Amino acid sequence: MQDTKLVRTCIDCDPHKLILRRTTDDDSRFDVLLDLLTEDLTDAVAVTYRRSERFLHEWRERVDQPPQNVGVVSVGEQMRSSTAASAPLPADRTPLCGVADPTDTDEIRAAVTNYLDGWTTGGDEVVYFDSLTDLLAHGDAATVTDFLREFLRGLDARGAVGHFCLRPGAHERRVVREVASLFDTVVETVETVTPSVARPSVDDCFEVVADPRRRTVLDVLADGEATTVSELTGRIADRCSVERERAATSLRHVHLPKLAEYGVVVHDRNADRVEPGDYYERVEPYLRKLRGTDDDRY
Repeated sequence: MQDTKLVRTCIDCDPHKLILRRTTDDDSRFDVLLDLLTEDLTDAVAVTYRRSERFLHEWRERVDQPPQNVGVVSVGEQMRSSTAASAPLPADRTPLCGVADPTDTDEIRAAVTNYLDGWTTGGDEVVYFDSLTDLLAHGDAATVTDFLREFLRGLDARGAVGHFCLRPGAHERRVVREVASLFDTVVETVETVTPSVARPSVDDCFEVVADPRRRTVLDVLADGEATTVSELTGRIADRCSVERERAATSLRHVHLPKLAEYGVVVHDRNADRVEPGDYYERVEPYLRKLRGTDDDRY
């Protein structure tokens, strides 16, 4: 089971959405699109990696009223004739397009736009990209972000809405941030079994960033890399002109436990290392508002 939670959105934002898949069940990778297809859509394009047959099978089983037109772009797999047989619509309404080379982003973009340009229904159009993680596996972050910028511009020009899935645990936090920066709306899918850490509320976020020592920790972790408690202690002592022993005591017994409680950091006590937690991005907007006030002292 999984749930979807809003991470970030903006007023009057662009319509495209990034879905961060924090679930461990890869079998549910099409759930977002299949939920969309139950809505009143006219056209839909799915870009899938190695799973076109499964997508079409699940679609047939779960969607009662499919859109008028559906296109499937199968990336990096050998197309087989049996795939078309599993489609829930006639072949002329559910065409399949194969892109054998997963590094050929130009061909992926062309396949999607060919579908959109060929449909004349003039209704709601959705493009679903099931794995930016697979795309990143075949190209560097700069190439992929350039592709996404151009791809999103193409969707905008055609009035289509894009939904893109990324598994953040498979990438460096720097890469996740670069991709996420392209989207005004970011959501995450999480398993609904009892989570160890609840998503911090607005009040929780204000409490997290209220103390300058915690803000120092968050600033040090802004690059997404793990650090040591010793390094954090030194930074706090230098920034706040406090004795190192006092900084270490408050860090270990007050501030790191508080940050970990809200899932903002992860503290490995055995290795004495600290890294950003799942909800680090959740407090970033509040942290930015308070930057410049760190001439505070203990």
